[in-house]
Amino acid sequence: MHTIVVANNKGGVGKTTIATQIAFHLRHAGHSVVAVDLDGQVNLTSALPGVRVVGNALGMVETGAVPPFTTEPGELVLIEGDAEVPVSSADAVLRGTAQGLRSIDGPEFCVIDTPPTFSAVVYGAMLSADYMLAPIELKKFSLDGVEGVLKAFVQVQELNEGITFLGLLPSRFDAVKQSERDTLQLVAESYSALIIPHAIRNRVGYEMAEAEGLPVFEVTTRSGKEAAAEFGAFFAWLRTALQEEA
Repeated sequence: MHTIVVANNKGGVGKTTIATQIAFHLRHAGHSVVAVDLDGQVNLTSALPGVRVVGNALGMVETGAVPPFTTEPGELVLIEGDAEVPVSSADAVLRGTAQGLRSIDGPEFCVIDTPPTFSAVVYGAMLSADYMLAPIELKKFSLDGVEGVLKAFVQVQELNEGITFLGLLPSRFDAVKQSERDTLQLVAESYSALIIPHAIRNRVGYEMAEAEGLPVFEVTTRSGKEAAAEFGAFFAWLRTALQEEA
């Protein structure tokens, strides 16, 4: 199983949208996928209505395991979020999260959405992951946030040598704003080896997809079609990156 954790210690950077659409796109490509909602706000769970639930995040963290389940090719299942998932630095939470995620057996891919803090559940997810993807917003002080992401990754890599940093993904990018275009250029110059050559723009199509629990390529509005083309290009990049690292 290939485990992808979507993480950043800032809120409002589009982690849930990106995690949800990656899961939908992997399913559409014929893969079996389990989506894991570690955020107490349970936004990923809300964005996946009708998806078969195979576990609960709080139960996984507390017991260090998930109930056994099976998946079919092209099936997406969910370990649902729970408002009581602890946001703490407790070692027991870290161990329970890592052990629980490692206990998952069967799906080809695991996509993890995380809370906007590098708490124990996030570090536990990173310790169990094969890949880390960091969405970033292109607003004032965004470079400070990037440094926090990279520091967390380096700390985890000392214990999880197999984790690969996929890169920094500009998210909720507003191309109309000169300030965001300037920040994108600054991030690209400062972190040229880490910036992903795609950007997820601030489009209504993504909001509609998340509100209706749909892959963005099923949103038929103009904004939906633009978002589908944009995310499809990023997903093609992602698949190539995963194959190269495999």
